[in-house]
Amino acid sequence: MPYRSPTSPTRVSYHSIGRRCNLVEQRLLCALRRVGDPATRVEAVALLDGLGLDADGTRAFTELVPLLPTGQAPIDLLQPGSPFIGATELDLLACVHRLSQWRRPQPRVDRDTAEVTALRSQLARCARSARDARLGLRLTTLSPVGLRLLDPSAWVRT
Repeated sequence: MPYRSPTSPTRVSYHSIGRRCNLVEQRLLCALRRVGDPATRVEAVALLDGLGLDADGTRAFTELVPLLPTGQAPIDLLQPGSPFIGATELDLLACVHRLSQWRRPQPRVDRDTAEVTALRSQLARCARSARDARLGLRLTTLSPVGLRLLDPSAWVRT
């Protein structure tokens, strides 16, 4: 059970996640974890807007969440309020960060299945939005899941 302060019972201490992620990354993950639940979706959109994302950027990240568990490189989001961070969540942050450094990342359409191509296309949209909003994501190392998502042969770099 996460630590909850008596003065703010709904505020979760991200002590463990804070060692790996900066404040922007924590808020982004918090929002992404809430997007899938209809009861907290409005709060998630408000968190994404609070990061400085425009309407297209907010839409890109909300449309990314249903695609994450698909494909050969599934990304599992932990439950909202969890003070921990999963390895695949770190991969997600690293992929968005690295793709945001590319000029115009585009997945190769003929390379993978339709669902993996859709996931990569959505990651590219999120990366462009993160770059436009200057989110300040940091580079982290990638596990084999993240490396499969950023496989150079699956991307067109222009």
